[in-house]
Amino acid sequence: MADSAKTARIILEDGTEFEGTAFGHESSIAGEIMWYVGPADMSRIASDPALKGAILVVAQPAVGIVGIPDDATDALGLETQFESSSAQIAGLVVETHAEDATHHAAQKTLGKWLKKQQVTGISDIDTRALIQRLRERGSMRAKILVSDAKEVTFSSAGTHNQPENVSIKKPTTYGSGEKTIIAVDCGIRNSTIRSLAAPDITVKRVPASYDYGKDEADGIFVGGGPGDPTSCEKTIATLRAALEKNIPVFATGQGAVILAIAAGAAPYRMPNGHRASSVPVIDLANGRCYLTSQNHGYGVRDESLPSGW
Repeated sequence: MADSAKTARIILEDGTEFEGTAFGHESSIAGEIMWYVGPADMSRIASDPALKGAILVVAQPAVGIVGIPDDATDALGLETQFESSSAQIAGLVVETHAEDATHHAAQKTLGKWLKKQQVTGISDIDTRALIQRLRERGSMRAKILVSDAKEVTFSSAGTHNQPENVSIKKPTTYGSGEKTIIAVDCGIRNSTIRSLAAPDITVKRVPASYDYGKDEADGIFVGGGPGDPTSCEKTIATLRAALEKNIPVFATGQGAVILAIAAGAAPYRMPNGHRASSVPVIDLANGRCYLTSQNHGYGVRDESLPSGW
Protein backbone atom coordinates (compact mmCIF):
# COMPACT_ATOMS: atom_id res chain seq x y z
CA MET A 1 0.00 0.00 0.00
CA ALA A 2 1.38 3.41 -0.95
CA ASP A 3 1.92 5.89 1.88
CA SER A 4 -0.66 8.26 0.38
CA ALA A 5 -3.30 5.55 -0.15
CA LYS A 6 -6.62 6.06 1.60
CA THR A 7 -8.49 3.33 3.42
CA ALA A 8 -11.99 2.47 2.28
CA ARG A 9 -14.84 0.20 3.28
CA ILE A 10 -17.48 -1.56 1.24
CA ILE A 11 -20.73 -2.07 3.14
CA LEU A 12 -23.57 -4.26 1.91
CA GLU A 13 -27.20 -3.50 2.60
CA ASP A 14 -27.38 -6.49 4.96
CA GLY A 15 -24.62 -5.02 7.12
CA THR A 16 -21.71 -7.10 5.79
CA GLU A 17 -18.54 -5.00 5.69
CA PHE A 18 -15.07 -5.34 4.19
CA GLU A 19 -12.14 -2.96 4.59
CA GLY A 20 -9.62 -2.24 1.86
CA THR A 21 -7.72 0.47 0.01
CA ALA A 22 -9.18 3.16 -2.21
CA PHE A 23 -7.92 3.82 -5.73
CA GLY A 24 -9.27 5.55 -8.79
CA HIS A 25 -11.63 8.45 -8.05
CA GLU A 26 -11.49 8.05 -4.24
CA SER A 27 -15.02 9.34 -3.63
CA SER A 28 -17.77 7.59 -1.64
CA ILE A 29 -20.52 6.10 -3.85
CA ALA A 30 -23.55 3.81 -3.66
CA GLY A 31 -25.00 1.41 -6.21
CA GLU A 32 -26.37 -2.05 -6.82
CA ILE A 33 -23.54 -4.53 -6.30
CA MET A 34 -22.96 -7.16 -8.98
CA TRP A 35 -20.24 -9.69 -9.66
CA TYR A 36 -18.52 -10.78 -12.86
CA VAL A 37 -16.96 -14.18 -13.42
CA GLY A 38 -14.20 -14.98 -15.89
CA PRO A 39 -11.34 -12.98 -17.39
CA ALA A 40 -12.39 -9.33 -17.27
CA ASP A 41 -11.42 -7.03 -20.14
CA MET A 42 -11.75 -3.95 -17.97
CA SER A 43 -11.99 -1.37 -20.74
CA ARG A 44 -14.96 -3.25 -22.22
CA ILE A 45 -16.76 -4.49 -19.11
CA ALA A 46 -16.49 -1.17 -17.24
CA SER A 47 -17.88 0.70 -20.27
CA ASP A 48 -20.79 -1.70 -20.88
CA PRO A 49 -24.07 0.28 -20.60
CA ALA A 50 -25.71 -2.78 -19.00
CA LEU A 51 -23.70 -1.96 -15.84
CA LYS A 52 -24.73 1.69 -15.57
CA GLY A 53 -24.39 2.87 -11.97
CA ALA A 54 -23.34 -0.56 -10.64
CA ILE A 55 -20.65 -1.48 -8.14
CA LEU A 56 -18.87 -4.33 -9.90
CA VAL A 57 -16.98 -7.09 -8.09
CA VAL A 58 -14.47 -8.88 -10.32
CA ALA A 59 -13.81 -12.53 -9.46
CA GLN A 60 -10.46 -12.51 -11.27
CA PRO A 61 -7.88 -12.10 -8.46
CA ALA A 62 -5.53 -9.62 -10.18
CA VAL A 63 -6.88 -6.82 -12.34
CA GLY A 64 -5.31 -4.04 -14.39
CA ILE A 65 -1.93 -5.42 -15.40
CA VAL A 66 -2.76 -4.93 -19.11
CA GLY A 67 -3.80 -1.34 -18.42
CA ILE A 68 -6.27 0.65 -20.50
CA PRO A 69 -5.82 1.02 -24.27
CA ASP A 70 -6.22 4.07 -26.47
CA ASP A 71 -9.82 5.14 -27.22
CA ALA A 72 -9.39 4.92 -30.98
CA THR A 73 -12.50 4.77 -33.18
CA ASP A 74 -13.33 2.69 -36.24
CA ALA A 75 -14.85 3.65 -39.59
CA LEU A 76 -18.28 3.82 -37.94
CA GLY A 77 -17.05 6.30 -35.35
CA LEU A 78 -17.31 3.75 -32.52
CA GLU A 79 -14.63 3.16 -29.91
CA THR A 80 -12.81 -0.06 -30.80
CA GLN A 81 -11.70 -1.08 -27.28
CA PHE A 82 -14.70 0.20 -25.30
CA GLU A 83 -18.41 -0.63 -25.37
CA SER A 84 -19.44 3.03 -25.00
CA SER A 85 -17.76 6.42 -24.92
CA SER A 86 -17.20 6.43 -21.14
CA ALA A 87 -17.13 4.22 -18.05
CA GLN A 88 -20.60 3.12 -16.94
CA ILE A 89 -19.91 1.49 -13.56
CA ALA A 90 -19.98 3.60 -10.39
CA GLY A 91 -17.49 1.46 -8.46
CA LEU A 92 -15.03 -1.38 -8.90
CA VAL A 93 -14.12 -3.97 -6.26
CA VAL A 94 -10.99 -6.10 -6.75
CA GLU A 95 -8.67 -8.27 -4.71
CA THR A 96 -5.52 -6.76 -6.22
CA HIS A 97 -5.05 -4.04 -8.82
CA ALA A 98 -1.84 -3.39 -10.71
CA GLU A 99 -0.44 0.11 -10.17
CA ASP A 100 1.66 -0.28 -13.33
CA ALA A 101 0.51 -1.48 -16.74
CA THR A 102 2.83 -3.74 -18.73
CA HIS A 103 0.90 -4.44 -21.94
CA HIS A 104 2.38 -2.90 -25.07
CA ALA A 105 -0.95 -1.31 -26.05
CA ALA A 106 -1.63 0.27 -22.64
CA GLN A 107 -2.01 4.05 -22.69
CA LYS A 108 -2.75 4.48 -18.99
CA THR A 109 -3.12 2.45 -15.83
CA LEU A 110 -6.48 1.21 -14.59
CA GLY A 111 -6.27 3.49 -11.55
CA LYS A 112 -5.60 6.63 -13.62
CA TRP A 113 -8.39 5.79 -16.03
CA LEU A 114 -10.88 5.20 -13.22
CA LYS A 115 -9.90 8.52 -11.68
CA LYS A 116 -10.45 10.35 -14.96
CA GLN A 117 -13.79 8.57 -15.42
CA GLN A 118 -14.81 9.37 -11.80
CA VAL A 119 -15.18 5.70 -10.85
CA THR A 120 -14.33 4.71 -7.28
CA GLY A 121 -12.18 1.63 -6.82
CA ILE A 122 -11.45 -0.45 -3.73
CA SER A 123 -8.74 -3.13 -3.59
CA ASP A 124 -7.31 -5.53 -0.99
CA ILE A 125 -10.77 -7.08 -0.63
CA ASP A 126 -11.45 -10.79 -0.10
CA THR A 127 -13.55 -10.94 -3.26
CA ARG A 128 -14.07 -14.68 -2.87
CA ALA A 129 -15.81 -14.18 0.48
CA LEU A 130 -17.73 -11.17 -0.87
CA ILE A 131 -19.02 -13.09 -3.90
CA GLN A 132 -19.97 -16.05 -1.71
CA ARG A 133 -22.03 -13.66 0.39
CA LEU A 134 -23.75 -12.28 -2.70
CA ARG A 135 -24.43 -15.78 -3.99
CA GLU A 136 -26.18 -16.59 -0.71
CA ARG A 137 -28.15 -13.37 -0.33
CA GLY A 138 -28.54 -12.19 -3.92
CA SER A 139 -27.68 -8.81 -5.39
CA MET A 140 -28.35 -5.86 -3.14
CA ARG A 141 -27.38 -2.25 -2.70
CA ALA A 142 -23.95 -1.40 -1.40
CA LYS A 143 -21.75 1.61 -0.79
CA ILE A 144 -18.03 2.26 -0.88
CA LEU A 145 -16.98 4.71 1.79
CA VAL A 146 -13.59 6.35 1.33
CA SER A 147 -11.88 7.86 4.36
CA ASP A 148 -12.15 11.66 4.50
CA ALA A 149 -14.80 11.60 1.76
CA LYS A 150 -18.43 12.65 2.08
CA GLU A 151 -20.84 9.99 3.40
CA VAL A 152 -23.46 8.51 1.04
CA THR A 153 -26.65 6.55 1.69
CA PHE A 154 -28.06 3.37 0.18
CA SER A 155 -31.02 5.38 -1.14
CA SER A 156 -28.74 7.12 -3.64
CA ALA A 157 -28.11 3.79 -5.41
CA GLY A 158 -29.82 3.04 -8.69
CA THR A 159 -30.80 6.61 -9.55
CA HIS A 160 -29.20 6.53 -13.01
CA ASN A 161 -29.42 2.89 -14.04
CA GLN A 162 -32.40 3.09 -16.40
CA PRO A 163 -32.20 2.60 -20.19
CA GLU A 164 -33.06 6.23 -20.98
CA ASN A 165 -29.86 7.31 -19.22
CA VAL A 166 -27.64 5.23 -21.52
CA SER A 167 -29.70 5.36 -24.70
CA ILE A 168 -28.69 7.53 -27.64
CA LYS A 169 -30.50 10.89 -27.68
CA LYS A 170 -31.39 11.04 -31.39
CA PRO A 171 -31.39 8.56 -34.29
CA THR A 172 -27.98 7.83 -35.81
CA THR A 173 -27.21 5.84 -38.96
CA TYR A 174 -24.26 3.52 -39.57
CA GLY A 175 -23.39 2.17 -43.01
CA SER A 176 -25.22 2.54 -46.32
CA GLY A 177 -26.43 -0.93 -47.27
CA GLU A 178 -29.62 -1.73 -49.15
CA LYS A 179 -31.31 -3.38 -46.17
CA THR A 180 -32.08 -1.46 -42.97
CA ILE A 181 -32.05 -2.75 -39.41
CA ILE A 182 -33.55 -0.56 -36.71
CA ALA A 183 -31.45 -1.00 -33.56
CA VAL A 184 -33.44 0.03 -30.48
CA ASP A 185 -30.89 1.37 -28.02
CA CYS A 186 -31.80 0.33 -24.48
CA GLY A 187 -28.09 0.20 -23.67
CA ILE A 188 -26.58 -1.26 -26.83
CA ARG A 189 -22.85 -2.01 -26.97
CA ASN A 190 -20.43 -0.75 -29.61
CA SER A 191 -19.50 -4.31 -30.53
CA THR A 192 -23.15 -5.11 -31.22
CA ILE A 193 -23.55 -2.18 -33.61
CA ARG A 194 -20.31 -3.24 -35.29
CA SER A 195 -21.61 -6.80 -35.73
CA LEU A 196 -24.89 -5.60 -37.25
CA ALA A 197 -23.25 -3.20 -39.71
CA ALA A 198 -22.49 -5.65 -42.54
CA PRO A 199 -21.64 -4.26 -46.02
CA ASP A 200 -25.22 -4.70 -47.29
CA ILE A 201 -26.82 -3.34 -44.10
CA THR A 202 -27.73 0.14 -42.88
CA VAL A 203 -28.12 0.25 -39.11
CA LYS A 204 -30.46 2.94 -37.82
CA ARG A 205 -29.81 3.29 -34.09
CA VAL A 206 -32.77 4.89 -32.31
CA PRO A 207 -33.49 5.98 -28.70
CA ALA A 208 -35.26 3.50 -26.44
CA SER A 209 -38.48 5.56 -26.45
CA TYR A 210 -38.43 6.28 -30.21
CA ASP A 211 -41.55 5.37 -32.20
CA TYR A 212 -40.29 3.69 -35.37
CA GLY A 213 -43.73 2.41 -36.37
CA LYS A 214 -43.77 4.37 -39.65
CA ASP A 215 -40.10 3.81 -40.51
CA GLU A 216 -39.13 1.42 -43.31
CA ALA A 217 -37.13 -1.51 -41.96
CA ASP A 218 -36.10 -5.02 -42.98
CA GLY A 219 -35.47 -6.03 -39.38
CA ILE A 220 -35.65 -4.78 -35.79
CA PHE A 221 -33.04 -5.43 -33.14
CA VAL A 222 -33.42 -4.64 -29.42
CA GLY A 223 -30.15 -4.14 -27.56
CA GLY A 224 -29.64 -5.03 -23.91
CA GLY A 225 -29.09 -2.56 -21.11
CA PRO A 226 -29.48 -1.78 -17.41
CA GLY A 227 -32.34 -1.31 -15.00
CA ASP A 228 -35.83 -2.79 -14.87
CA PRO A 229 -37.13 -3.87 -18.31
CA THR A 230 -40.74 -3.36 -17.20
CA SER A 231 -39.99 0.37 -16.93
CA CYS A 232 -39.49 0.57 -20.72
CA GLU A 233 -43.18 1.14 -21.39
CA LYS A 234 -42.78 3.14 -24.64
CA THR A 235 -40.21 0.66 -25.95
CA ILE A 236 -42.52 -2.26 -25.21
CA ALA A 237 -45.57 -0.58 -26.76
CA THR A 238 -43.76 0.24 -30.01
CA LEU A 239 -42.27 -3.24 -30.20
CA ARG A 240 -45.65 -4.86 -29.54
CA ALA A 241 -47.07 -3.01 -32.56
CA ALA A 242 -44.06 -4.06 -34.67
CA LEU A 243 -44.64 -7.72 -33.82
CA GLU A 244 -47.98 -7.53 -35.64
CA LYS A 245 -46.13 -6.81 -38.90
CA ASN A 246 -44.19 -9.32 -40.97
CA ILE A 247 -40.76 -7.99 -39.91
CA PRO A 248 -38.00 -10.12 -38.36
CA VAL A 249 -37.32 -9.09 -34.76
CA PHE A 250 -34.42 -10.25 -32.61
CA ALA A 251 -32.75 -9.18 -29.38
CA THR A 252 -29.93 -9.90 -26.95
CA GLY A 253 -29.43 -9.59 -23.19
CA GLN A 254 -32.08 -7.54 -21.48
CA GLY A 255 -33.43 -6.65 -24.91
CA ALA A 256 -34.62 -10.26 -25.15
CA VAL A 257 -36.58 -9.77 -21.94
CA ILE A 258 -38.16 -6.61 -23.37
CA LEU A 259 -39.08 -8.58 -26.50
CA ALA A 260 -40.69 -11.30 -24.37
CA ILE A 261 -42.70 -8.71 -22.42
CA ALA A 262 -43.93 -7.19 -25.70
CA ALA A 263 -45.10 -10.68 -26.71
CA GLY A 264 -47.06 -11.03 -23.47
CA ALA A 265 -44.64 -12.93 -21.26
CA ALA A 266 -43.81 -12.19 -17.62
CA PRO A 267 -40.26 -11.31 -16.50
CA TYR A 268 -38.64 -11.93 -13.14
CA ARG A 269 -35.59 -10.54 -11.43
CA MET A 270 -32.79 -13.09 -11.08
CA PRO A 271 -31.13 -13.35 -7.65
CA ASN A 272 -27.69 -12.59 -9.08
CA GLY A 273 -28.11 -12.25 -12.81
CA HIS A 274 -25.82 -13.72 -15.45
CA ARG A 275 -22.63 -11.67 -15.71
CA ALA A 276 -19.73 -13.66 -17.05
CA SER A 277 -17.56 -14.21 -20.10
CA SER A 278 -18.30 -17.94 -20.47
CA VAL A 279 -21.83 -18.99 -19.41
CA PRO A 280 -22.72 -22.50 -20.71
CA VAL A 281 -26.04 -22.69 -22.57
CA ILE A 282 -27.56 -25.95 -23.86
CA ASP A 283 -29.66 -26.02 -27.02
CA LEU A 284 -32.53 -28.28 -25.96
CA ALA A 285 -33.28 -29.17 -29.60
CA ASN A 286 -29.96 -30.86 -30.31
CA GLY A 287 -28.15 -31.05 -26.95
CA ARG A 288 -25.28 -28.87 -28.13
CA CYS A 289 -23.62 -26.66 -25.52
CA TYR A 290 -22.47 -23.13 -26.30
CA LEU A 291 -20.24 -20.87 -24.21
CA THR A 292 -21.78 -17.42 -24.19
CA SER A 293 -20.99 -13.96 -22.85
CA GLN A 294 -23.87 -12.60 -20.76
CA ASN A 295 -24.61 -9.47 -18.79
CA HIS A 296 -28.22 -9.18 -17.65
CA GLY A 297 -30.23 -9.38 -14.44
CA TYR A 298 -33.74 -10.45 -15.51
CA GLY A 299 -35.19 -13.65 -16.93
CA VAL A 300 -38.48 -14.73 -18.52
CA ARG A 301 -40.93 -17.17 -16.96
CA ASP A 302 -41.22 -20.09 -19.41
CA GLU A 303 -44.85 -20.81 -18.58
CA SER A 304 -45.83 -17.22 -19.45
CA LEU A 305 -44.52 -17.39 -23.02
CA PRO A 306 -47.28 -17.39 -25.67
CA SER A 307 -47.72 -20.45 -27.88
CA GLY A 308 -44.97 -20.74 -30.48
CA TRP A 309 -42.35 -18.79 -28.53
